[in-house]
Amino acid sequence: MKLSLLGLMLLALFLFWLTDSLWWLTGALTLLWLWRFLFGTYMLREKEMPPPLTLFPLGMPPAHDERSQFRNLLGAVVEQREGRYPDGRTLEEILHNLGEDAVPPVPVDLPETPSNLVVVIVSGVLWECVSDVALPFGRGVSVDVATEYDYLKPRYGTIEVVHVRGIATSEHNARIVEAALRKHKDATNVIVVAYSKGLPDTLEALRRMGADTPHNLRAVVSVAGVVSGSPLADWLNRYKKVLELLPTPGACSHVNENFLKSISRDRCLHWLRKNWHTLPQGIRYYSLVTFVKPQCMHWFLRMLYAKLAEVEPRNDSHMLIHDQVLPGAALLGYVKSDHWAVSLPFNRSKNSFWNYLLRHNNAFPREVLFEAIVRYVEEDVRS
Repeated sequence: MKLSLLGLMLLALFLFWLTDSLWWLTGALTLLWLWRFLFGTYMLREKEMPPPLTLFPLGMPPAHDERSQFRNLLGAVVEQREGRYPDGRTLEEILHNLGEDAVPPVPVDLPETPSNLVVVIVSGVLWECVSDVALPFGRGVSVDVATEYDYLKPRYGTIEVVHVRGIATSEHNARIVEAALRKHKDATNVIVVAYSKGLPDTLEALRRMGADTPHNLRAVVSVAGVVSGSPLADWLNRYKKVLELLPTPGACSHVNENFLKSISRDRCLHWLRKNWHTLPQGIRYYSLVTFVKPQCMHWFLRMLYAKLAEVEPRNDSHMLIHDQVLPGAALLGYVKSDHWAVSLPFNRSKNSFWNYLLRHNNAFPREVLFEAIVRYVEEDVRS
């Protein structure tokens, strides 16, 4: 990087000397600024990495480490589902090992008898805008909820994807999540899998319902969840007037709200300090964190990664690793994925335009990961 930067500086001076034109110098300096923005010197180097951290306000309960247990179950799912789905990977290619305790594998039973568990999926920012392209944790074959999750059958037959608004605040979407949860109030057991901004939307729904939260809601699982906010949202929020001018896909509801505020550091950390201890009792929380090296990301996400890497190179292009862990949650693991690939199967979409645009580095074994999440949480809440 240093040699490349030096080369660009010399090129700028050479062009100015050769042409005696300020336009060439201005253009070269602009290129220098862009290079610095995209590939600037990071605050942390590989050898300077601290151990995994968490970030939430003082007084919050600490997360507890269940990475070894989840790794064991995910390994069993990977082994037993080998060759069944596209984008297969080994266990080591799915999970990072950030200093986990070495635990011998334990045999795992994966029953196929129908379960009474209802799984509610709450997705994140802009998903509604591409909801006609891909479903979160789906197979990528269609956008029909009735068939996209057939890979979980016969064990899990009731999956609902909550149609939250793609560019709305958490306060707006919380009412939609609340309605979805109340719809299943007569079910035996319900868990929520909240992806990205789906997490603050879900937490706000729990705050709204309070003691009136359905008692069959057993757990909330955060996958790449916006827990403590994102510095990226803080930065982008400075340009909200410009962003409002950008076109959005037709599937996006035009809600005139500043959704970036809902995932800002300021809002999320103050929300946790004020509301965490008031949330309904008896619900278990789980966190699954994502990050991967930039060369394994979609090309567009690398630009966002570079901005976040000035603070922490271990990020998924949207979130830093320490901003994805819920207070008091069971930490399930660190997944080798960017923010999109862990959930959204763009690479398998039948829509040729979106497939061409978003498929780069999007392959990921979502089926085995999602099955492992649901099985792990179901067993844990019943134990």
